Amino acid sequence: MGMFRRLLPFYVVVALLIVASLVLEFANGRFWVNDFRVYYMAADNLRHDLPIYGEVFGEDTGLYKYAPVVLYFFQPYTLLPFQVAGALHVLVIGVMLMACFAVIERSLGRLHPGLPRPAQRAALGLLCIAVLLTRELHMGNINMGLVLLAVLGVERLLAGKHVQAGLALGVVWLIKPYLLLMLVPLVVRREWKVLRTAGAVMLAGLLLPLPMEGPHQWWELLREWGHSMLYHTQVMDSPDRIGAILGKPFGLATNTVSDAIFIAIAGALLAWFTHRNRRRARNEAETRMDTAFELWLAMAVVPNLVITDQQHFMFALPLILLTLAYLFAKRDLCVLTAFLSAMLLYGTRSSDLWGPRLENLVVGWGVLGLGNIFLMTVAFAVWRKGVPER
Repeated sequence: MGMFRRLLPFYVVVALLIVASLVLEFANGRFWVNDFRVYYMAADNLRHDLPIYGEVFGEDTGLYKYAPVVLYFFQPYTLLPFQVAGALHVLVIGVMLMACFAVIERSLGRLHPGLPRPAQRAALGLLCIAVLLTRELHMGNINMGLVLLAVLGVERLLAGKHVQAGLALGVVWLIKPYLLLMLVPLVVRREWKVLRTAGAVMLAGLLLPLPMEGPHQWWELLREWGHSMLYHTQVMDSPDRIGAILGKPFGLATNTVSDAIFIAIAGALLAWFTHRNRRRARNEAETRMDTAFELWLAMAVVPNLVITDQQHFMFALPLILLTLAYLFAKRDLCVLTAFLSAMLLYGTRSSDLWGPRLENLVVGWGVLGLGNIFLMTVAFAVWRKGVPER
């Protein structure tokens, strides 16, 4: 209840912004929520025993590419008219956004009690992800829910609730398998209870459609899901991947093999980093801080490694709020300057800010990916310094 009161002004701002966003989208005839349309129509197809994979729902790229079980959570929406369901989904995104900031603030409070002005820090954090969030609301995707579950898993681990952490992380990994990079710190730290629980959740999620769809249809759905994920990597591209950023100055093309090499390098570095931290930690407080940072770093780096939508860079939100907590507790001009520079790249990729021509240019440069890399570097410096006590 204390956390709710401290963040209440922020919640009021978020509620007003979400409602204003809905009103403007309807007024401008732009309430399309095309990503939500994919989930809505695919869930309706599943309910009526129609194909869900390889079907175009709405836009040319409107293919459903997640596990079959995810659609069961969208089937209640199909009982409502599409626009009503879409508006409700946008409101749900707003609620998850509020919960996400609360969970991260609670995690920061476990690491550094007594941090000042949480509502102001949350408002600045919201400003940092405003461009990404605006697109998330316009598209009606599920990324904010994934961020919430991921940070909830970390918070529950910090609280010593290993089964609850595994439940949250298992759902995340089932929906977005590329977030399995978060496995690396957990394996190195031997968090077996978390991993066992997450594995059980993932297995249950894969098996849940079996009694509902029958063995043959269940197997076909899983096979088509695998094909859809592979197809997605072949037809989509992302200029914000490390391979694309490094390859552009030299005119080098990236492919699945090069992406796999960068993923392997990132995993190896993360394993070494976690092992080093585990050996040097002197007390429980240091262990908690190191564990949280390792998992938040694993979340944040994923969009730089795989082909994905720009909204997935919201996975860096915990690192943004960690850096803001440090800056509110200590006046550090070097960190502030570096953070603002990172946010200039990370948080301003919008045609509304730059115009379509200039935006297309900066997109080609991979500025969002560069900003995310710069942000992770700044957050690493903050982690090394530690947030000062107040």
